[in-house]
Amino acid sequence: MVEEEEEQISCPVCWVSSDHSEHSDETGGGLSSSAESSSQQVIFAKTPCNHVYCRTCIERILLPDVATMGTCPMCRTAVSIFDLRHATTEKALYPSNSDVSSWPIANNVYKQFSVGRRRGLQSFQTDGIFRNTSFCFNQGHIPKLQYINKEDAGEASDVDDLQSVDFQRYHFHPQSMTFHGKLDFATPLSRPCGDSMCYSYSSFNCLLQFSSDGQYIRDGYIHWGYEPTTPDEYPLDGKWRVNWDSGEPIEIYVQKHCFNCVGINYEITLDDKHRPRFEWPLAARGFFRQQRTVVQRSNQQIPPGARGPSVGETLEWSTNLASFSKIVWKRVSMELSPQSDGRRLRIRPDEFVYRNADFQPQLPSYVANSIWGNNFCQMYTVGLASYHFDGTAGDPLAYISYEHPHTDVWPALDNGEKVPDRVPFRNIEWDSVERIFKGDICWEELYNTTWMGEDMWHYEIKFDPRFMFIKSGTCTRSNSEEPHQFGRDLVYVNAALESVLRGIRETVTTTGEYLDVVRKWRQDGASGPTLDMLGEVSMRVLDNRAESMFDFNLYR
Repeated sequence: MVEEEEEQISCPVCWVSSDHSEHSDETGGGLSSSAESSSQQVIFAKTPCNHVYCRTCIERILLPDVATMGTCPMCRTAVSIFDLRHATTEKALYPSNSDVSSWPIANNVYKQFSVGRRRGLQSFQTDGIFRNTSFCFNQGHIPKLQYINKEDAGEASDVDDLQSVDFQRYHFHPQSMTFHGKLDFATPLSRPCGDSMCYSYSSFNCLLQFSSDGQYIRDGYIHWGYEPTTPDEYPLDGKWRVNWDSGEPIEIYVQKHCFNCVGINYEITLDDKHRPRFEWPLAARGFFRQQRTVVQRSNQQIPPGARGPSVGETLEWSTNLASFSKIVWKRVSMELSPQSDGRRLRIRPDEFVYRNADFQPQLPSYVANSIWGNNFCQMYTVGLASYHFDGTAGDPLAYISYEHPHTDVWPALDNGEKVPDRVPFRNIEWDSVERIFKGDICWEELYNTTWMGEDMWHYEIKFDPRFMFIKSGTCTRSNSEEPHQFGRDLVYVNAALESVLRGIRETVTTTGEYLDVVRKWRQDGASGPTLDMLGEVSMRVLDNRAESMFDFNLYR
């Protein structure tokens, strides 16, 4: 009977059926397991919504974008790759709570960090949540969440403030380097926010996608789940949809009469007539720039014991500001669900980053009399299409680095694959007298595809006499009419510029001597945009600012 049922199974995407001995994978992109490949039998996977697909097709659907998460093609229900079960045996395709020691990220601790001039980009709203969270895969066989339960927690907080909790349910998908973890706190955690506001959390879950080398978390989210409250004690708690005349509707979550909206925390109070009110700041404008406070109040009374508006009912507000004369809240739910309602923070490389705490980066070096051994970057960022010359005159080796996480938002290759971390130059020529480098980036030749419709880029780059910046040159692309000009469209300086200037600053005796060194850049032919970039770094060094302007791609 089992065999007859298996014969009737077919994939609605590729139409392969269970009586086929081998899955036809024309694209070569299947992620079938080794067991499936060795037996040459098609494995069928069932989603939580009971739709069945061949494993190869459903994994292709779930792995793009936020890896391992997607929707069922048949009914659009949210599906995780870890929800999939074998269509006939009902066993999980990816069992939970496997041994961490077998994972490629075993023995690593990932801590939140920021670096250099990107420090502001990696900051994020932490009011009301626990700061300095870390993910530990080095303590036994169970992954752990660590956090500091201290209101003013900083990097120098005492070890006694560090709390550690085991994940109770977790998965790891090795092909996409993705971890899912969930835990419930034995006692809800309370986190003060402001003078009187306080958020409480009863659960935590996360999705973390690691870089291919396991050195940092490149994408994902963390979610602190709110502790449910009782409507008798907090009648306005729950989920609301906010509508006002001058903006798009938004959804908010109210817990203990506190809520966060666009990064600002608010607390609802009841006046002596049991009418809700709260205040919010208005951006200062005009010559005197006086801060204004907007009072938002409702005339609807909520006496003791009342539960406020029911689901679908509204709460009308008015303010002392003409542009926000009427605001309407429509109730979506009476209670908060820890699984879906809470503080959710997206992990993106241009916002904040978790990096392996043991990773020791290698900073760029500087060679004064040769191209070889130097790196050149734009926008003060190594790995953002930076040029690396690691070879020698006798054995030239050069490449463009796309290793910085900011490149994750750049277009993929035209075959859909990610742009390689390092793309080597071909047909290299180096004129040491004129200081001119020539080389080609051969997309079609190296990767059998194009990038943005172009199959090759040809570079001619001229450097200054001290190899501190790119003086001039062109990048000619196969399908572009006009070449990109160095010094105008492409502004590059030596990635070790700052350390070189600090060395000069320590050796000279006067500011004038230091500025004489800086003035030589104009004599060496630096363009206006290049001088602006060089000048900004030199003035920062002159001011003796400790924080680096450069992002040395310490994520990797």
